[in-house]
Amino acid sequence: MKKTVKVLRIVSSLNPKYGGPAKTIIDSSLMLVRQGLKVDILTSDNQNSKFFKSKKINIINKGPGIGNYCFNLKLFFWLLKNKAKYDKFIVHGIWEFNTLVARLLLKDNFFVFTHGQLDPFFKKQKIKMIKKLIYWKLLEKKNLSYSKSLLLTSLNEKKLLNKTYVDTTNLKKTVIRYGINKPNFYKKTCIKKFYKKFPNLINKDFYLYLGRFHEKKGCEILIKSVKKMRENKKNIYVLMAGPESAYKNKMKNLSKSLNLEENIFWSDIILNDLKWGAISASKAMVLSSHGENFGVSLVESLSCHRPVITTKKVNIFNEIRNSEAGFISNDNLKSFFKTLRKFNNLSRKKIRQMNMNSFKCFTKYFDLSEYKNSLGEILLMNK
Repeated sequence: MKKTVKVLRIVSSLNPKYGGPAKTIIDSSLMLVRQGLKVDILTSDNQNSKFFKSKKINIINKGPGIGNYCFNLKLFFWLLKNKAKYDKFIVHGIWEFNTLVARLLLKDNFFVFTHGQLDPFFKKQKIKMIKKLIYWKLLEKKNLSYSKSLLLTSLNEKKLLNKTYVDTTNLKKTVIRYGINKPNFYKKTCIKKFYKKFPNLINKDFYLYLGRFHEKKGCEILIKSVKKMRENKKNIYVLMAGPESAYKNKMKNLSKSLNLEENIFWSDIILNDLKWGAISASKAMVLSSHGENFGVSLVESLSCHRPVITTKKVNIFNEIRNSEAGFISNDNLKSFFKTLRKFNNLSRKKIRQMNMNSFKCFTKYFDLSEYKNSLGEILLMNK
């Protein structure tokens, strides 16, 4: 009888407010189950956290962790006691307690997703970068050297590791197929729910920003582009949705100072039916990012037949551009404004074609049902 491969994924949190990884971890875990593997997820979330429920995946919360490093002895001792139950381990994220735990307890039987935490963008944060350089030399590079491989989500991410602020030579790197499962929802119902919550957007062609608010997202470029559009007699509308943060407040104040209250609408994080309704009702997804490892919100948009407008700093821009599933700009105001204006001037016929191209792009590059170079194939190859 064929033995079922048991996989334990270790992540600090599955809270969606921290961005795309939570979504992709869940989706790829469900796909691993369909491929015949068993998956548990170990987190440092509070024990009563219920960010996701499924009979197919067992989520083990051993939190809370302490501080940004997520120091967690409960997680350490649980793993020490239960590690023999599993065949493979995947650690999500670096600069945290989890990679040290993996080196100490799992030896060379774990993979690591860096989730963009080695992006060259972080060179700009001088003090944090110095701290990370010290930690890298003392511990983190050694932690990662014990892993079977760093798992990367695109060729661009792999190339950028040659330009980042730490030395990643001699670390094995594997690019895998990454993305989400094709969403399953009732479009009309979700759009109806969306407009009930956002009646100000009824009968408006609006663009959608969906995600965390962080300085690397370049939201100031998008906001100033909306201002320039209005100065050029083009009134456009944008819904900007995501969890609260100091940067989000800064962007709200910028929008207000530019008198864009009638053009830019704000929301807290939107999930589930509301999210799918927002994407389906929108004209396109916008992300004027200065650095993006993957761009889960863009892939979600493509999966709903909606094109995207983003920058060359997003690692999946080549796939989007080659599929004619959106427009790509540089991460500055002049370029992004021109790109947004170009998209806004497209005919309805061209938009319909781009809608179709978007779904084709998703299917070709980001649908997790494709097995080749998938996480499942990598895990089963490394028995």
